[in-house]
Amino acid sequence: MKIYLDHDWQGNMSSPRKILGEKTKLHLFFFLAFIWVVTGLTGHEPWRPHESATISQILEIYLHNHFIHPTNASNSIPLYPPLYAFFGAAFAKLFSPLLELHDAARIANAMWVSITMISLGLLTRELWGPSFGRTSGLLFIASIGLILNIHTLSPEISALAGISLSLYSFSLYFRRPFRASIILGLGLSITFLSNGFVPTLSIVLTSLALGFFSFWMNKRYVTFLSISYLIFSCIIGSWLFLFYQSDANLFFAWINQPHFNSNPNFWYNLQGLSWFTWPAFPLAIWIVYNNFSSLLSQKRILLPVIFIFTYFLVISFSIQEDQINWIPFIIPFCILAVGSIDLLKRSYASALNWFGILVFGFLCSLIWLGWFAMHTGLPEKIYERMFYLSGDLLASFQVLPFLIALILSAFWVVNVVNNKLTNRSSITNWAIGITMLWVALIMLWGPFIDNRKSHKQIYTQLKPFLTQSSSCMYVNNLSNSQIDLLHYYTKIKPINAFENNKACRLSLISLSNTNEIGSEYKDWKEVWTGKRARDKFYYILLSK
Repeated sequence: MKIYLDHDWQGNMSSPRKILGEKTKLHLFFFLAFIWVVTGLTGHEPWRPHESATISQILEIYLHNHFIHPTNASNSIPLYPPLYAFFGAAFAKLFSPLLELHDAARIANAMWVSITMISLGLLTRELWGPSFGRTSGLLFIASIGLILNIHTLSPEISALAGISLSLYSFSLYFRRPFRASIILGLGLSITFLSNGFVPTLSIVLTSLALGFFSFWMNKRYVTFLSISYLIFSCIIGSWLFLFYQSDANLFFAWINQPHFNSNPNFWYNLQGLSWFTWPAFPLAIWIVYNNFSSLLSQKRILLPVIFIFTYFLVISFSIQEDQINWIPFIIPFCILAVGSIDLLKRSYASALNWFGILVFGFLCSLIWLGWFAMHTGLPEKIYERMFYLSGDLLASFQVLPFLIALILSAFWVVNVVNNKLTNRSSITNWAIGITMLWVALIMLWGPFIDNRKSHKQIYTQLKPFLTQSSSCMYVNNLSNSQIDLLHYYTKIKPINAFENNKACRLSLISLSNTNEIGSEYKDWKEVWTGKRARDKFYYILLSK
């Protein structure tokens, strides 16, 4: 008779894998995922710079049905393909009686993030087994870099769903090759129609690189790729054909846009990964280091590693340097980190857990202290600083946000006090901590942040001075994001001063206190002037 003992033979104090799988409660995961995704999607105006271009593009579809090649006001060439803006406009029409356009458009993010998390869970189950799907989702929620980006109007959010589906197809290929080929074709299409060439190229290069390794080096893989790229070609080919038929000159201008430069910036992306993908980053590095000698014989490690190197190489040559480009790294780092959790020494898991407790506890205390100062005026120095940074907004007590923040903060404290530490519970604690921190920030500081970043007040003050006949308006010294927000709030697409040989009778100028109106406007008269609180620039509307 054989007897199996649950014993720590390696002496690393790691918990039994079966027990850990049962500890990750499904209802807790769904609760955290829902709160994490929904909080911050509504209740604030579009914030520049990340949301301004997208909301202008969404408005084009919403008002004029320009869903083939919608452009934002500050660019004559589309910045992004139309998929994300199309769904944003569709959700805006769906919820238009209840929500403002920008709030309703952000609801689409919940759909894209849900697709991402489902495909991530399925991908993890294919590579590591059925007890790891929820853990990868908790790592995804716990990622520091996602929290400020996943709730913004950004095409990178839908592109992330496409990338996650594509990586899932490479793992599903071994069991269901035909189904996997359909998923890869859809994933590539979503990625391209959301964010264009750069992220799509990374998936294409990954698919080609996998063919050099034994797991994928066979005729079946060639057939799998052939079907996938046929589906991909049919989908994007249809859009490209419609684009060309609609406006051939604009089509070629979009195709010929530069995407890469000859001087890669490896250091910028490398240093960003160390914090953006935390807490998955150290766990992923640890498992790669410990399995380096057998890396080629483990497809569950090989697949995410190949994508990491491929995507890192592609974005390092990209002309767009922005931390939002790092979002796709979250997927492979979560996959790698899942495999190392159960193998960690208990002391390492405890250190990771306590580091999260200290960081989240400190930051949450600062949020509550700032909220208290804004409502009571004490401590005075903190109140003065908060009042200045909020754009001189006087605080008003709101019961519901206060109760939500209080309940989530109390839930986190109770979890910390009563939690029985295991390796996987440290990741759960990170997910709970960052969710609590995000909820507290939005509920308690949301009005102050929105007042500082919002441009609604200044442009709604301007709007009554723009008649229906003033659809032609110059802008001078306004940034691209300001032009896009001006378009959103006034429904007028301005043009740069004296371009396109148009004789406009209105001009909006942005000046600092040290600048004066240019001599070219000497015969124009001032109609309106306005200024945002704590802004060093002010606006002047001139009429000819």
